[in-house]
Amino acid sequence: MHESADIFSAIADPTRRSILEVLATHEALAASDIYDRYPVSPQAISRHLKILREAQLVIVEKRAQQRIYRINPAAFSELEDWTAGLRKRWNQRLDALEKVLDEEWNNTRGMKDWREKTMQTDRLTELTMTRIFKQPREFVFRGWTDPRLFAKWWGPEMFSNSACELDVRPGGAIRLDMIAPDGTVYPFRGVYDEIAEPEKLVFTGGSFLDEAGHPQLESRTTVLFDDVDGQTKLTVHTVITKAVPGLEQPLSGMQEGWMTSLERLERVLAQYSNETLGR
Repeated sequence: MHESADIFSAIADPTRRSILEVLATHEALAASDIYDRYPVSPQAISRHLKILREAQLVIVEKRAQQRIYRINPAAFSELEDWTAGLRKRWNQRLDALEKVLDEEWNNTRGMKDWREKTMQTDRLTELTMTRIFKQPREFVFRGWTDPRLFAKWWGPEMFSNSACELDVRPGGAIRLDMIAPDGTVYPFRGVYDEIAEPEKLVFTGGSFLDEAGHPQLESRTTVLFDDVDGQTKLTVHTVITKAVPGLEQPLSGMQEGWMTSLERLERVLAQYSNETLGR
């Protein structure tokens, strides 16, 4: 393309743009015919025509004593291609911006929907509970990591557990089936994220599996075991990381569920002596 600065400079002047518009409506015009159309001197129009020639926007042809001017289609074709390319790049940028804004809007709307549903159903999405156990923390820690003991207390009152498997190591799996009083089985699947015996456990877990085996309710739980004069201060912090619509009831009962589970843990630990636990 010709120097774009020359072209843009040429078409920046309103008189020169007017000359181009006149030529665009005629196949060709003599310089004298162009002069007659403007209330300025022929010399001024001649200077405008010179600039248009130098920018190659017009073509001049000599006929006897006349100069015949016409539009140069090639120059305008190149200018059109350049502006089309510029328009395409800007459209791509705008499309990308629109995508980002759409994603941000959807995320914001999703968070808003989540907050509104939380307020409407009064369900918990985060919970911290603290309880003092009479046993030393090594003993309480084992209650969380021995599958035989874990199966005896995990879950709400009146629930039982079967097929309990605990692979107590970072990345290890947690598997058990929670059985409701009516016989309904609720599989629980999780994985240990962090283990610092006997001080800390961190694990993620999921329940309410769909037909493909994907959990519809997921949480991340941190359990701290603090020694308090030979007893154990247990702190459980749970954050819901995923909950599909329709699980408002179990979410609203999360606090009560954890309270009854910890009460069951207390009874299990009280029932089994250090000798029973093999210590």
